[in-house]
Amino acid sequence: MIEVGFVVAVMLVLLLVGLPVFFAMALAAAAFAVAFAPIMPPVVLAQTFMKGLDNSAFTAIAYFFAAGTIMNAGGMSARLLELARALVAHIRGGLSHANIAASMVFAGVSGSAVADAAAVGSVMIPAMKRDRYPGAYAAAVTASSATIGLLIPPSIPMVIYALFTPAEVTKLFLAGVLPGLLMGVFLLFASLYIAFRRGFPAQPWQGWGRVWRALKRSFLALLMPILVVGGMVMGVATVSEIGALAAIYAAVVSLFVYRETSLAGFWRALVEAATDSAKVLIIIAISGAFVWIAARTGVANNLAMLISGLDLPPALILALIAVGFLLLGTVLEPITLLIVVAPLITPAAVLAGVDITQLGVVVILSAAIGLVTPPVGVLLFITSAQAGAGVVAVTRESLLFLLALVLLLGAVVFWPALTLLLPRLLAV
Repeated sequence: MIEVGFVVAVMLVLLLVGLPVFFAMALAAAAFAVAFAPIMPPVVLAQTFMKGLDNSAFTAIAYFFAAGTIMNAGGMSARLLELARALVAHIRGGLSHANIAASMVFAGVSGSAVADAAAVGSVMIPAMKRDRYPGAYAAAVTASSATIGLLIPPSIPMVIYALFTPAEVTKLFLAGVLPGLLMGVFLLFASLYIAFRRGFPAQPWQGWGRVWRALKRSFLALLMPILVVGGMVMGVATVSEIGALAAIYAAVVSLFVYRETSLAGFWRALVEAATDSAKVLIIIAISGAFVWIAARTGVANNLAMLISGLDLPPALILALIAVGFLLLGTVLEPITLLIVVAPLITPAAVLAGVDITQLGVVVILSAAIGLVTPPVGVLLFITSAQAGAGVVAVTRESLLFLLALVLLLGAVVFWPALTLLLPRLLAV
């Protein structure tokens, strides 16, 4: 535990001074190799970096990133935004609700909270500001609702969690559906409360004809999550193959059906997907050293003994894990938590009676909340820049939405049916 504490402390210090995550992790591993050379010779350090990527299933990450960026470039996201506005913009505070609804439907095609915030925010934040919503509030709504992208399939964090633990990605995808939808419902209730309290405006209702037209225009985009989850439930392909098919589907629809992107735009989408994938894969490569250190020092066994010694019911253990990930999420991004921390805690939690699928949803939801909590809060910085508002002001406007997400997290922890109902019904 001393050796692991040393690595984690060095990494946290380097993160606090502003180094990128992958660089902080690499330097922390190198510091361990120097300080504990008999345990980890330098040649082993280099080998762990290579071993970290030695899994063909990691290609799924790149494929799902490609599917999301191609859809965004090809007009799918604009159609989903139009559908959301047609459904709820006429309610008081309608653009706020449309923002959340857009994140719910867009989550089913991107798999990334950052992509959701960038796509939805670029359209909805200016529209909300034109309709006299405070910029900080528009940014807060966008940031909070973008977290839905981590739960509703296809979810890149769920793929990563399944790759680093014994969890099954198909079960995780199904388990994330109800909590993901409830994230939108809880956030909509918070949005309604704020809208009526502040007297936000509503847009005129334009009839069911507009809803029907928007639904027809966005139908092919809405098919994406159905095809992904359906293909995996029926076992027609592996997660990597499903990811590749999703990217091909997005390319065909964008280039030959919607025709709203050029070959140059298509190429830019692929470059963006490659860049986003590289950011994740380099962290995965470097995490090989952390996996090696954890295995060599026996930290997972020590954690298992510690948790079993607590003699607590599984729900309380899961609650403690959720609190721990909430706290860690204030300083670490979800990808880092899922690659470095989740593999350590999962065996111990499962040994204590926690269902691994429910654990995965709790861990990912907790990490998602961290995206809108300072000081790291990546989504806060993205949306505050889009709105031209201060991060502190956006954080203050986010408090009620954060409360809604934390309440949902508590429901997911203490009500297993929210996550396990669909996997059990479909017997996957």
